[in-house]
Parts: sequence; C-alpha cells; structure tokens
Amino acid sequence: MKVAIISKSDRKGGGASRVAEDLAIWLNDAGHPTDHFIAFNFKEPLSFQHSLYGKGRKLKLCKTIHRKTNEYGFRELLPVEYWFNLNTIVDNYDLVHFHDLYTAISPVTLALTSRRKPTFFTVHDCSAFTGGCLYPMGCEKFVSYCHKCPQLSQDGWKNQLRDRTREVQAIKRWVAGKFNIRYIFPSHWMLQEAQKALQFKSLPVVIPNGLDLSFFPIVKKIEAKISLGIPENRRVVAISAHVLDDPRKGVKYAIAALQSIGDLSPFVIVVGLCNDELKHSLKGLEYKEMGYISDPHLLAKVYSAADVMLFCTLADNLPLTVLEAMAASTPVVGFATGGVPEIIQNGHNGILVEPTNQQALNQALRQVLLASDLEAIGQQARRDIEKKFSRTVFLKKHLQLYQNFVTKNSSDQKNLQ
Repeated sequence: MKVAIISKSDRKGGGASRVAEDLAIWLNDAGHPTDHFIAFNFKEPLSFQHSLYGKGRKLKLCKTIHRKTNEYGFRELLPVEYWFNLNTIVDNYDLVHFHDLYTAISPVTLALTSRRKPTFFTVHDCSAFTGGCLYPMGCEKFVSYCHKCPQLSQDGWKNQLRDRTREVQAIKRWVAGKFNIRYIFPSHWMLQEAQKALQFKSLPVVIPNGLDLSFFPIVKKIEAKISLGIPENRRVVAISAHVLDDPRKGVKYAIAALQSIGDLSPFVIVVGLCNDELKHSLKGLEYKEMGYISDPHLLAKVYSAADVMLFCTLADNLPLTVLEAMAASTPVVGFATGGVPEIIQNGHNGILVEPTNQQALNQALRQVLLASDLEAIGQQARRDIEKKFSRTVFLKKHLQLYQNFVTKNSSDQKNLQ
C-alpha cells in the first residue's frame, strides 16, 4: 500500500501537521511506502517530504494565489495545488490522506482527488466545517450558515466585502456531502460539532491522536527534577501553550490558579513563549521558563519533572499536550472542554472542572497537589495512554480503515463497470 500524506506544514508548523508527519514516519516504518507533501517548510525536510506546491515558479505562484484569495476572504477557494502539482502525481499512490488545510489547501482539492483515488481527511480543528475560524468560541452561526463573522472586523465596506464565510462554508458542505471522502476525527466532540454543519456522503470515523512512547520512558520524578535543576522537595506544576498569551489556551486561568496556591509554595515550569506581560503575572511565583521545546526527549523530561500539568484550554480537539503530560506519568488538571474529557476521567487520571470556573479550578489544583495518591494517579494516566493513545493503536486503526475503504472503493468501481 503506497500512501500520500498531505498537510499544511511539517511538524514545526503545529500539532495537526505534527500528527501528519508522525503518521508518515510510522507508515514508512511499518513497510508502507509513504510520501508527505507539505505546503510550508519550517525545518529541513525528511527524505520522504516534498513540496505540495511543486518547485520554482509553480511554488511561488501557488503561495501567491493562496495569499491573495485569503486576503479577500476566499480562504482556500482555488485548488491551485491540485492544478499545478498534485494532479500529476496522485496516480502514483493507492490512497491520499489530507490533514490540516487551513489557509494552504483548498477543500476542492479533496473533491478532485477523491474522483481518482481513495481519499481521507483528518479534521484537526473546526475550520473544516466553518466559514474559516479554527474554533467558533461560542458562536453558533456555523450550524445554519456562517455570516457576519464575529472573528472578522465588520467595520467598513471593505471588511464586509471580505467576509465570504457563507460562501466558503457552502463549498465545504458541498465537498463533504457530494464526494466519497472518509472524514476522520480525533475526538467524538469534534465529530459531533461537524455533524451540526455537515452531511457526509461517507460515514465518518473517530481515531484519537497517538504518541510514540519510546520518547517517554518512565523515570522517577525526583530524577527528572534534579536533571533540570528544579528543587526536588517542591511540588511542580507545568503550564504549556504554543503561545502563552493565546486567549483560547486560557493561560490566565492557570496563572490565577497558581497564585491561589501560593501557600503551598509550588514551583512552576513554563513551556512556551512567555512575553513580559505573562512574566509579570507570574510575580511572586518561583518558575523556570523553558521556551518552545522541539526536542521530544527534553519535552518528556520536562513533563516527567512536573507533578501536575495545568491545562486550561477553552477550545481544543484532542490536544497532544495533554497526552504528552500523561505519557510522562503526570496527571492533568483543567477545563472540561472539547475532546479533553475523552482523555481525562475525574479522579482516575486527573481532574476537570467546568470551563472558566476559576474557583473550581483553584480547588482542583489544590486537591491534586495535596493528594496522598498523586503518584498513583500519574501512573494510571500513563497506563491509559499506553492502552488508548499509543503509536501502535493509532497506526493499527489507520491501516484497518485504509484497507476497508480501499477495498470498498475498488468494489464500487467494479460495480460501475
């Protein structure tokens, strides 16, 4: 089985593209030749990674067209990557699997590809079924039809003209409802949200994200603390976000919770890009700023050094950060949003509270840090990752889905002859 994986970028471009790159690596390791086509490079490409837009003039033209159509509100309208490159190589593969499309790949490309090859699309955020936003953040317009988007400025006629969310969403509905594309969702929550807006021609399926646990060896927390120069006798709380001042990540709730337990003298590990405003908000707390961590071995060590991960996202799918912390035997405290409750069960491997309920969050963090069975909760978190969210489970489910869909697709083609 020869596979083409297609995503917006390589693993440094975000969690969705990281999942795509991991899948390509694991398929190759399992003996299934796989190429990974990416729109934007943020690192030196691996041997099996290639430009989705082609090379030279094609590459420049594709990027220019996408940039211009995005500027005028028609996000990913024109399937230029198909016209200029994918069209000429798609027949080299048994199937094509798309990941994050946002601002880089047209949904029409999925439709065109599906007419020639079995096609899959993993939905990593809500932009697959909204007029363009990654997460509606309480807006319900996408259920009927997107228009006058609250995440776009409506001030002035130029901005109003650029709000093409209704037309963009209509294209996505057309693609999902008319073409034989197998949609994959990392969480049941995301699938349920999509079903409010889309009707699928092919039955969608849920496959949770997976981790390569070889990067997360089980180590004693005291050893991890010592290796990072963290006081071994302190309770350590980790907070993480790709950009810490992203409102969607809810970091302000995490910091307020940390300030509420000052009497417990916690030590804080900050993973992510921390600006001066956030540094000021951490005043009075002892912390270590780790910055953005690309080395998976270091990331595993950092999470292993934490006694608790505080993750207060206000909207997310099935966040890798939560999986990584739990893989490091670190229980998670946070909000019951998005797909997070599909990972964490209260009192079993962490604690979740009602979103934005600061008092409940404060109490939950205190409860976990003072728990006599904190280590046992962390060990259970690790076992749950091994059972449900490992590389082995993730790859097995994809291979089963590929085989079943490819077989069915082949049978349907024969019946049409």
